[in-house]
Amino acid sequence: MTDPKNSNDDQQRPSTGDSDDAWKEFEQGHADDLDDIARSREAKRFERQAKRKERLLSVNDLDQGTFTDDTGEDHSGPRDFTQSSWLDTDDIMDRIGGDDFVPPNPVIGRIPVTKLVFWALFVTGILGVILSVFIPALTGILGTVFGVCALLGGAGLIVGRRGHTRENADIIDDGSRV
Repeated sequence: MTDPKNSNDDQQRPSTGDSDDAWKEFEQGHADDLDDIARSREAKRFERQAKRKERLLSVNDLDQGTFTDDTGEDHSGPRDFTQSSWLDTDDIMDRIGGDDFVPPNPVIGRIPVTKLVFWALFVTGILGVILSVFIPALTGILGTVFGVCALLGGAGLIVGRRGHTRENADIIDDGSRV
């Protein structure tokens, strides 16, 4: 018993294994469709645009070595980068005498008391609002009190925030930070 799928595949295959014969058979079978496409408005518009375009580079402008390795000297390709990688920075710095590198020493300094108070109000307010849900009899009062605490703390933190203007003392400084 034969499978109908296999019998259809055998009928659609070209009689010879040559790809040129298969292409000729395809062209003959679809000649009307291909002719309609060639005479379409889009095909004509494409031809006009292609003729208007200036040819910037021709294959004739390139030597044979562009496509093959005709010199035999250099076997490097686009992925054969032989220089150092940014991952080898420590080795390169050691090799070229990178003793002048000084790591940054950030100074955090004292945290202002007002900032600590605003953070305490903000965190207490958020936690209080969440916990006030579990006390149904006092939810309205506790939610209001802790909500005001959260708003005061958040507003104080936003108002007390200083921008990068304090750090941008240099004219060349573009504001980027690591």
